[in-house]
Amino acid sequence: MLVWIASLVAAVAVATAIAYRLFVRSRMPEKGWFVDSSRADTYMSVIGTMFAVVLAFVILFSLQSYQHARDGASREAVAVAELHVIADVMGGESGGSLHGELNCYARSVISDEWPAMRSGTSSEVVQSWVDAMANDLAATNPVGPKQEIAYAQWFDEQAQRREGRRARLAEATPPVPTPLWIVLGIGAAALIAYMCAQADRREPRLIQAIPIGLVAALVASALTVVFFLDHPYANWSGSIKPVEMERTLATIEDGHPTPCDDRGNPTS
Repeated sequence: MLVWIASLVAAVAVATAIAYRLFVRSRMPEKGWFVDSSRADTYMSVIGTMFAVVLAFVILFSLQSYQHARDGASREAVAVAELHVIADVMGGESGGSLHGELNCYARSVISDEWPAMRSGTSSEVVQSWVDAMANDLAATNPVGPKQEIAYAQWFDEQAQRREGRRARLAEATPPVPTPLWIVLGIGAAALIAYMCAQADRREPRLIQAIPIGLVAALVASALTVVFFLDHPYANWSGSIKPVEMERTLATIEDGHPTPCDDRGNPTS
């Protein structure tokens, strides 16, 4: 899906840039608009370099945010698996309740919160299971050193789960701010416009079309990559999926009663 979108965007950008440059070429004087071509090339280098620097910075920033979201989702899934093991050690009624709530938490993350993150929001269902686990743990009275150690360890893993979830939710809102997108748009438009202004009627149309076509393809592809990284949970190839949580859920579903349906919604 993403490959087709990127290809379409690049094709439209290339066709538009070539058509505009050839149109400008047909309307300009025989020797062009620049008296000193070397000075014009210097200006072109300045514009291109400035745009390339800003674009590289934005891609790096977006890639770091994308990786941060992926790491958070993985850390959260590992913490849920560890909490399941701790619930086994705690045993009894409280341990059984925590098992069921962990299962429901994982199901609601996969089925409810992941789709919600595509629109930049979180899931109230997931939060309800977080609150339910906190209430059940508060009512737990550990017996013996083994359960006391497990009880203390629960808080450590719960902190890891909380930080992992917070990390992936933080990236649900596009990290690249609107002003930066405006700067990228102005830079891309300025680069293409200046190349059009450098058109030369003395050269063949093909020679005039190839450079601007290549530049337009690179600019459009780079901006598409930024948009992709800026929406890490969108439903397309390469986006972050709840794969790690699905693996955890397959591991922790071991027959304990669960107070929810397959999507994590409470059944009572």
